[in-house]
Amino acid sequence: MRTSKNVYRAGVIAAAVAVSAASLSACGSSSKPGTSSGTKASGSTSFTYWSMWQQNEPQAKVIKKAADDFTAATGIKVNIQWQGRDVITKLTPTLRTGSSADLVDQSVNALGALVAKDETTDLSGLYGTTIPGESQTVGQVIPDSYKPFLNDKSGKPFIAPYEVSSEGLWFDASKFPDLAANPPKTWDDLLALFAKAKGMGLTPLAVPGDDKYWVLLTLQRELGTDGLKKLASDKTGAAWDDPNVLKAAKLVQDLRDKGDILKGYESSKSIDEEGDWAKGQAAFYLSGTWVPSEAAPNATAGFKFDSIQLPALDSGNTDTGINFFGFAVPKTAKHSDAAEKFVAFFMKKEELSGISTQALNLTPRADIDPPAQLASMSKALTGTVYADQGHLSVDYADWTNKMLNPEMIRLITGQDDAAKFVANGKQGTIDYWKSAS
Repeated sequence: MRTSKNVYRAGVIAAAVAVSAASLSACGSSSKPGTSSGTKASGSTSFTYWSMWQQNEPQAKVIKKAADDFTAATGIKVNIQWQGRDVITKLTPTLRTGSSADLVDQSVNALGALVAKDETTDLSGLYGTTIPGESQTVGQVIPDSYKPFLNDKSGKPFIAPYEVSSEGLWFDASKFPDLAANPPKTWDDLLALFAKAKGMGLTPLAVPGDDKYWVLLTLQRELGTDGLKKLASDKTGAAWDDPNVLKAAKLVQDLRDKGDILKGYESSKSIDEEGDWAKGQAAFYLSGTWVPSEAAPNATAGFKFDSIQLPALDSGNTDTGINFFGFAVPKTAKHSDAAEKFVAFFMKKEELSGISTQALNLTPRADIDPPAQLASMSKALTGTVYADQGHLSVDYADWTNKMLNPEMIRLITGQDDAAKFVANGKQGTIDYWKSAS
């Protein structure tokens, strides 16, 4: 039986490769991927790809398979270097002399540093490229509701997303079986849920000391999805005087002061707290869609991953933040034509499905089912969405990294109280814009 399956699979792959090769050839003659920058070579036989993943990670295995399939179909060699999460930091110095990478991947937020310096290629041509073996273009399989968040300030796409992410409050559904269907509707409901967890003998929250989600998402619930941009862009700092900023900060401070967070979290890292939560030491963990795949090895027996969104505050905002991981082509890339051909190939349903089935993450294609662990998150993303972190990491990347992020860490770890957070945020913004002008 096993031999028969392998023979059958080999036949299917051979047929698929033949179709893909033919489709790529037809596609290449009509859609001309790689021409969006207008200055790149055509007919490249190889390209270099710097990836954010480590070789043993599920996403890397999906990408490696696609690269092998692509080479078999086209003859174009993919030189993959698994650079890890610091790929953009490593890439940036090489851009001065001509990047050694023709393709990179990371999140919208991380790529924002390149976008802000106009160092990424306009991917409009790629978006118009027909996916090999399919009838739709790359742009057509990406939902229209996502596209505003994939563009630079001039409205041109700089990223081709292969993974969709968001943040949610994660829990073990075996302990809270009705929670996903009946999530808290108000902050008081949320506090009542934490009290219930305490009654079950659980510390309500695991919070990494290097994590800003509680401050960030509470501010967005209180100020609305564009509120963070007002805090960033108001050079007078007056936006920080909005009483809702202090109110949101106090809500976070209260969680800390009430002892709702695992002891010793202040000096911890994300991987530590995620592991402690999965082992049942805390009831809830606010983080991204990557949690089920990352935390599974540490999860207790019978653990059922599920998530809810934070409830509305006074503003009534219940929108869901959305982020993307995907491909970008540096402007200095010498073989962008081959790189963009690979991206179009990877967007095939056959290849991209591995992100859901093997890496347990969401994809941008509506015709690929989400993994069961992310069904609640996927449903939330069908509602109104907003750019993760208010698109700050793209539109105000330097302010966010130098001013906002450190202040949010100081608040969640108790180095500052809510009033100090507001005062520092106001003065820090004034000082930032003075030095930036």
